[in-house]
Amino acid sequence: MLRSPLASERIKGIDPETSIGVIRLTSYPTPAAHMLYDWPSVTPDNDRIILFSQRTVRRNAPWDLFRVDSDGLNLFQLTEHGEEMERGGYYGRPAARLTLDGRKVLLARGHILSSVDVETGEEEELLSLEGVLPSESVIGNLYISSRDHILYLRCSGKAGRQTLRVDLNTDEVIELEIDGLLSACDPTGPRLVVSMGTVEWDTSVKEDGTRVIISKDNLRERWITDEFGEKIEFLSPEIFAHDTILGGNLKIQGCGLPPEKCIWLVERGEEPRKLVEGPYFWHSGASWDGEWIAADTNWPNMGIQLVHVPTGNFTTLCHTGATQDHYEFGHPHPCMSQNGGLCVFRSDRTGMSQIYVAHIPDEFKRMVKKGEKGAKLD
Repeated sequence: MLRSPLASERIKGIDPETSIGVIRLTSYPTPAAHMLYDWPSVTPDNDRIILFSQRTVRRNAPWDLFRVDSDGLNLFQLTEHGEEMERGGYYGRPAARLTLDGRKVLLARGHILSSVDVETGEEEELLSLEGVLPSESVIGNLYISSRDHILYLRCSGKAGRQTLRVDLNTDEVIELEIDGLLSACDPTGPRLVVSMGTVEWDTSVKEDGTRVIISKDNLRERWITDEFGEKIEFLSPEIFAHDTILGGNLKIQGCGLPPEKCIWLVERGEEPRKLVEGPYFWHSGASWDGEWIAADTNWPNMGIQLVHVPTGNFTTLCHTGATQDHYEFGHPHPCMSQNGGLCVFRSDRTGMSQIYVAHIPDEFKRMVKKGEKGAKLD
């Protein structure tokens, strides 16, 4: 294994502007990445954080799962699979989600669904999709529904995009006919949030001759559907650059499409409203209790902003030092713990993508609630 139990790579620091304690969780000279920021990757007791790290410094090196204590100690490798990165997943990482009770990671590697025990790394195969998915199809994302034995998989291949509904109790797999992109599962009931339309990717050449990847999305509207993808209710127009559900609520929060400098909040049956305005909010993740949002910023980079949802007050939490490069590793993508006490993010400020956690004391939260701009701990 790459690392042994009880190891530590932590480097502790203090943000000079806000005095928030920030711990670098990974320091090994291979890229590390946290989980997607639309879902908690911290156990509900705030003790454990789940992350990925690439096993070696080489092209197409495999990614493995790790857990680490939130104080940066006890870094532990949970998996060791294969010789190359995953064909599907996100930038070569397999699709994975931490269960809300913090005990298991649900993992899609190849066409196999499995669960990984967070404490021991013991892996149990749950279901094979061989014979269900075409051989060339890859699983790009995995969602846990309000009933945790029902999963949804976003897949792609030569036949195009597919959405599968998987019942782990019965092993039933159903392909859904969705005219759009599955965005989230409704955490309050057996429903889905779908962005209607299509997504296409292309490249563009900038004035300096560099090439960047661009999306030619034709996503039109957010809809609520039943658990099989049938439309139920219109939710919002296409106003988001990036968005997620607001924790355990059927509400959508997300950063506005340029030139809007805001975080939108959308609730059923209501017009979208601007929760906060100020810098250009770039990517935003919410705590599961729905009280807090952490958003990175860009153009210019003003650090991660901590937003109190009930009041709409916000202030700078910390500065990531990330390059903000177009490539995914330069994006902080802040992800919150279930109670908003921790903010996990990524930074390549050392020249290598590493994972950090900011610890948010109750005192700092009280200052944000009171509307104190430029809040700083004593």
